[in-house]
Amino acid sequence: MTATDLVLHHYPRSPFAEKVRVAFGLKGLSWRSVIQPRMAPKPELVALTGGYRRIPVLQIGADVYCDTLRILAELEQRFPELTLYPAGTRGQADIIAAWADRALFANALGLVFGLNGDRFPPELHADRASFTSGKFDGWDSVKMREQIPALRNRFRIHLAWLSDWLAHGDAFLLGNAPSLADIAVYHPLWYARRNLGESEGLAEHPRVLAWMDRVAALGHGMVEELSPEQALDIARLCQPMATSASPHNDIADDQGLPFKEGVMVSVMPTDWGFDPVIGAFVSAGHDSIALRREDPDLGATVVHFPRAGFAIARL
Repeated sequence: MTATDLVLHHYPRSPFAEKVRVAFGLKGLSWRSVIQPRMAPKPELVALTGGYRRIPVLQIGADVYCDTLRILAELEQRFPELTLYPAGTRGQADIIAAWADRALFANALGLVFGLNGDRFPPELHADRASFTSGKFDGWDSVKMREQIPALRNRFRIHLAWLSDWLAHGDAFLLGNAPSLADIAVYHPLWYARRNLGESEGLAEHPRVLAWMDRVAALGHGMVEELSPEQALDIARLCQPMATSASPHNDIADDQGLPFKEGVMVSVMPTDWGFDPVIGAFVSAGHDSIALRREDPDLGATVVHFPRAGFAIARL
């Protein structure tokens, strides 16, 4: 194991983890798989992140990358050869991905839990109700079932849009090479297909199914298993790479004040999973921020977030 190994903290059924796994496949990368619990507590994960418990998390040595937006940006920077942005697709792919990660994912997730809520254990409902702060009717099975007709209609509208888009005849959404747009739109549909089969509208759209199969054929790259304890050992033995201020630190925080290296800040998601991470400001880009933490067991780690979808406050 080395400080440059890609270590993904995830669980197999996670749709957002599937987004990153397919990115590994698109880029032909080798990585190490650490399976984390589906629900809290997640002691080995939060030891790395400082409190953030959403899946997936990418670890590279003592640098920890949270949220797929930040994870994929890091993969693209480190491994640009097989790109997530074929020529002319940057911006376009990002906008499509933003729609897929929010609207399409919420629709697919709501439909799965509305139809199958009774199959999930009570502790999962309680965990998700807390995690989402009451969204999706507090994960109450009876209330969620009442939303099925509306969710089903929206899901079918989204599928029709996607089918019409694919009528251009190219293999992928933005041409004949896969892009970020494909893996972002794919993962909510992958989740719906795994849980509901093709009965909720997918069977009516053969172009969508054929496209999904092409994305799935990208695979997941080359993977080896790693235990959570081994991943923590990697962090203990490494020093974080991002320890100096970036040239973009004139960017203001959410209060309109410029960042200063070393000031203590809190970073927290704005949609769900409201677990703040507190650390010393290290660096920021136009859509990234990094905090340094000193853990009594692990030593120094740097935790990286996107700025989109996160609230940043100085302490």
